[in-house]
Amino acid sequence: MLNKYFFSLWILLLPIITLGQEQGTKLQAFHNLMDGKWVTEGKWENGTPFKQEMTFEWGLGKTLVKVKTFGITNMETKSFGLRNEGIRTWSKTDSTIRFWEFDVFGGITEGVCLVEGKDIHYEYEYGKERLRESWVYKDLNTYQYRIGVYKKGKWQKVYMDAVYRRESI
Repeated sequence: MLNKYFFSLWILLLPIITLGQEQGTKLQAFHNLMDGKWVTEGKWENGTPFKQEMTFEWGLGKTLVKVKTFGITNMETKSFGLRNEGIRTWSKTDSTIRFWEFDVFGGITEGVCLVEGKDIHYEYEYGKERLRESWVYKDLNTYQYRIGVYKKGKWQKVYMDAVYRRESI
């Protein structure tokens, strides 16, 4: 009787376990980002300083990537703190990795993540432009980071070009 109970439970849980594993596989490009804190400093195209720190962690049995971004939270005082929280997940509906970023100013950015090998590209609408934000894998602890307008396989305009490096937490 007990074996029958466990067998029934296993049959019910198998699709859930399989779905979690499938989504985790789709998010494999984020695996390298999980340990440590990712830090970058640079300047925007107009010369304004840019500094960010990001942490990544798995959520919901590796079906979500949860991201915390620290940066300037007050332009007048230049206060540095938690600026954004975001998620990335596989969307079964349209077979893409989707993302959402929620910022301290009440803004929400959403779009798609494109994975090319170990590189991750975010594409989203910002104002009247379609932007691409790229993390190009260099080694286990380094990504080339770029934000700009990307069309027909080429960067048309670059607003930020910097490097993210992993630091221990």
